[in-house]
Amino acid sequence: MGVFLSYLKRIGLRLQKFILPFVAPMVVLLTAVALQLWQPYPIEVARNLVFDQYNRWLPRQEQDSPVVFIDIDEASLERLGQFPWPRSIFAELVEKMTGYGSAAIAFDILFTEADRTAPTEILPIWEGLRLDENAADWQALRAAITAQVTSPDDAFARAMADAPVIMATMMSDEAARLPAPKAGIAVRTQGFPNQSDGENDALDPMRQVPSSSFALSNRAVLNDKALGLGSINARIDGDGIIRRASLLYRAGEHIYPSLALESLRVAQGAGSIVVRASDVRGEGAYSSGFGLSRLKVGRVIAPIEPDGSMRLYFAESADIQTVSAYEILQADFDMTRLVGKIAFIGTSAAGLKDIRATPINPATPGVEVHIQTVQQMLAGTYLTRPIWVQMAEALATILIGLSLVMMVYRFSLVPSIAFMMLALGGGAAVSWYQFSTHLVLIDPAMPGLSVFLTFLTAAFLHFLETARERREVRNAFQYYLAPDMVEQVASDPDKLKLGGETRDLTILFCDIRGFTTISEAFADAPEKLTHIINIFLTGLSRVIQTRSGTIDKYIGDNIMAFWNAPTDVAQHGYQACRATLEMVDALVEVNESLRHDPFLGGFEQEICIGIGLNSGATLVGNVGSDQRFNYSVMGDTVNVAARLEGQTKDYAQTILIGESTYGDAMAAIQDGQPPMAFLELDLIALKGKALPQRIYALLGGADMAESADYQALKADQTALLAAYRAQDWDVAEKTARALCVSHPALEAYYQMLIARINAYRHNPPGADWDGHFIALTK
Repeated sequence: MGVFLSYLKRIGLRLQKFILPFVAPMVVLLTAVALQLWQPYPIEVARNLVFDQYNRWLPRQEQDSPVVFIDIDEASLERLGQFPWPRSIFAELVEKMTGYGSAAIAFDILFTEADRTAPTEILPIWEGLRLDENAADWQALRAAITAQVTSPDDAFARAMADAPVIMATMMSDEAARLPAPKAGIAVRTQGFPNQSDGENDALDPMRQVPSSSFALSNRAVLNDKALGLGSINARIDGDGIIRRASLLYRAGEHIYPSLALESLRVAQGAGSIVVRASDVRGEGAYSSGFGLSRLKVGRVIAPIEPDGSMRLYFAESADIQTVSAYEILQADFDMTRLVGKIAFIGTSAAGLKDIRATPINPATPGVEVHIQTVQQMLAGTYLTRPIWVQMAEALATILIGLSLVMMVYRFSLVPSIAFMMLALGGGAAVSWYQFSTHLVLIDPAMPGLSVFLTFLTAAFLHFLETARERREVRNAFQYYLAPDMVEQVASDPDKLKLGGETRDLTILFCDIRGFTTISEAFADAPEKLTHIINIFLTGLSRVIQTRSGTIDKYIGDNIMAFWNAPTDVAQHGYQACRATLEMVDALVEVNESLRHDPFLGGFEQEICIGIGLNSGATLVGNVGSDQRFNYSVMGDTVNVAARLEGQTKDYAQTILIGESTYGDAMAAIQDGQPPMAFLELDLIALKGKALPQRIYALLGGADMAESADYQALKADQTALLAAYRAQDWDVAEKTARALCVSHPALEAYYQMLIARINAYRHNPPGADWDGHFIALTK
């Protein structure tokens, strides 16, 4: 049961550390991608703003256009009178333009009411103003006027009889009737079932086309004479900008073309318009969704949106050929300006309130939308955004987002941010290239926002995870490392390989000499003994941490520490040696503090210590069980350090270091570090070790190392060891006794060596003896 619970705990930690921080960003990413495909209004607005800017940076170029704008501008209003003009003026315009060879004449004007200057409209007004009360005279005058003055609407209709005129209509539920369409429209779909029963409406390719119950109509006398009838409804987005032109409309059972589409039909003499649905084989590449995909009118084939609209690629208004309406009525008008042209009659006068906002101009005459639509269709210049582009955007967003999440957790934030900026910049570059070269609309905004939000989520969770790891590292190491080293490990937990690693370390063991005597003295006051140990450990541990050492553990009165883990410590052998000298100095302060500690009531003992140092390859990492583990070290290097600390009693030294530590320290001194006073003591095979190694006493720092007394001692010690290892016992003993007198601090060591020499006299080693001593105790 315990094993199972331990397994569940490990799984839970793995979920918390790896899976959940990965899942949350992916949820954000996939949600954002779903919104990209769903395209709610805010996303559509952001996307449109990007495409609008593209249009402003690179407007459509239009030269020698076959489309002309007949402008009812301020100059025309000034010369021909206020609007609305009498239909006789429009009749004259139609006659002139037909005579000049216009291919089509499209009115962006509705003529829903009778001309106010017609006799039927004006005679009732005159009747109220007449001066003669004789009714018979008035009736005779009225009859004469009616017989001799034609209706302007009739004059307009007669002018249209032989002219390629397209009248306007407007879809509206406020109207009461439907005009008959002039164009036949055929919808080609893949075996679409009958919709008369209302079933399968979801499969109707025309279901997204704008619809209305009725339409505003011109006077019947005018509609009857027109060759075409097209809708002038504007497709205005929620922000008030026109970006698309609806080419098809539904009203009742009829399908109506837009004014622009109908103008193209009339100009080409086409009888009908063919519309293809997206479910027809081969149309998928053109479609941006289920519905309509393309239409054909005469020789023009145009890709359209599923709802029958077309994305507009606007040219500058200055590129549109414009003729003031009054100019056409002048005798000296250049007729070549209209020959073969599709002419749209509309207004740019602000007072007539037909001003619209477009991506490149916030005050565009409404008729320009129709003109630009026809220009695009004739030039074959289309902005397209087929469904495969939307799918590619979604796929690219997922791949980049997934890569970014993995980079956040695998690398630092700087490479992740660099990758994200590169990806966003690359996406923007591809989007602009496709627009400027192929007129394909690729959205860089929403995919970029999706990737950015994914990065923010991943970075935030990574920050929380990193903060948690740093907190755990601080909690784990704050009592074992110096504060600056704790921050190094916390700032880069990767320096800490929790699974264990082999590093070159220097290991320290420090133990109180004669601790049994001290503990017996306080046998009746354990709290005082604890107080003593705490003061001792605190004073010496502070030195270790200051010298970049790591406290491994406290074992009673013993301190175990190491250098060069978890963070790198340059010249760690030398630093450890410096630390031991400072520990000896700190011990003086510890003893002084204990003697004057009021809690102890007079501490008479003198705490002495023994320190062993050894360097070498050591396994370091988290050691323990699932329930409890410590950052610790193990290996032969550790065992040797412990044995050296034990030998300080036999060699009567405070600090003993191994041969490898001595080599590291001397290398640092040669590199410029202050010297230290080392003294080789022996060649010893420690307890449990087969091979001997040289051991050294660390006697002091730079002052001692540079003193003449130490240099003399070092020379005499070298001579002593040479005689000893050569089995020249008399010379060795004589030298040892002389050193006892000259260096009384080392007398205990030399007395131990003299006793060993005398033992060898009576039981000499073999001829191949290399001078090593086999330790019998730890």
